[in-house]
Amino acid sequence: MKFLHAADLHLDRSFEGLIDIASSFQPYLSKANHEMLTKLVDTALNQAVDFVLLVGDTFHQNRPTLKTQRFFISEMTRLHQANIPVYMNFGNHDYYQEERYWFRFPENVELFTKERVETKQFHTKNGEAVAISSFSFQHPTIEKEMIHQFPVKSSDVFHIGMYHGGHFPYAPFTISKLVEKGYDYWALGHIHVPQILSNTPWIVYPGTPQGHTQKETTLAGVQLVEASRGKTTVEPIEIAAIHWKKQRVSLAHVRNNAQLFQVVKDQVQSELPELLHIELIEGEALGEELKYQIASDELRQVLQEELPDHIFLWRLAAADPAEERPYLAVEEALIDQLLTTYEEPAIFQAMVQELNQNPLIHPLLTEQFKQEVVEELKQTIKETYRFRLEDTSDESLKKTHDFFVNQDD
Repeated sequence: MKFLHAADLHLDRSFEGLIDIASSFQPYLSKANHEMLTKLVDTALNQAVDFVLLVGDTFHQNRPTLKTQRFFISEMTRLHQANIPVYMNFGNHDYYQEERYWFRFPENVELFTKERVETKQFHTKNGEAVAISSFSFQHPTIEKEMIHQFPVKSSDVFHIGMYHGGHFPYAPFTISKLVEKGYDYWALGHIHVPQILSNTPWIVYPGTPQGHTQKETTLAGVQLVEASRGKTTVEPIEIAAIHWKKQRVSLAHVRNNAQLFQVVKDQVQSELPELLHIELIEGEALGEELKYQIASDELRQVLQEELPDHIFLWRLAAADPAEERPYLAVEEALIDQLLTTYEEPAIFQAMVQELNQNPLIHPLLTEQFKQEVVEELKQTIKETYRFRLEDTSDESLKKTHDFFVNQDD
């Protein structure tokens, strides 16, 4: 048995944080979401999968544009022609309202539309028995746990749970309660960063296959799942149409302004469409003039003209010389280790306790928000300080912790 697990496609979502977009790059942005969906369908066809799972937020809103609806139906029809069924539920962004859909879904698309758990059973082309249990959002939030509605696996079938959510107010759950159901695979959605919560059984967030913000750079695409003779394997397949990339470009051998353009062109090479953030390093020889041209945005605009049409330089910055940054007598790896502790629910909730009491702010304190805060903090610290060579002792970690805890600001 072989199937694709995808979630959080967010069709119709725009790319955030971009201004002054080069006209030559605009077509890549305009067609990126549709290309990503086409790649998903191509992957399903090329892999000859038995079925496809779409676990919520396939659309970015609960009123998809008619153009996107029609395109989605046409891609699902391609799967129908290959006798590949699709099992689809709706998440907190595209919560289901029947009247919003103007086109009939093809017969191969099995929808979970109710805000209660249903189970659909079928056999693959090879006669393997499969059961899929799931529910959909019919409102922007589901504050209660839905896991208690899922039936316990009781028969000799390959049982899959499709679950969009994970934390309050989006259908919270605990891993232990998922495991208790005895399922063979939990196909999750909602968290945009790919995560494997367990491999016995497999409990998987595939993440969003197409990053729409600069923070969505860690992509796994879709998960190709194969189950045979009691063994299940999971393989990520990337399907993004555009990639966000941050690249450092060294100006160590640049002695005059004119040389900079060729150096950048030589170091920036990609065959795939990219939203590129360049950080210039070791550019001290160019002095204040480099800083001025970066601040005025002129240098970015001229560099854009030197790059291929499929690369958009959306940000250009100069890294501070290392010797100008404060020296922190710990190792960079320990920063990651330390800040990971703040991803623990209890610790993070203690940090935002006062914010949680504000009814307007509380709904914003999601799992995705937590991950973005931690990643932003990691990046800020790494760009602010210099570090010493690696030492992973407990004493060194304690010194790192004490340093940040004792800061006034």
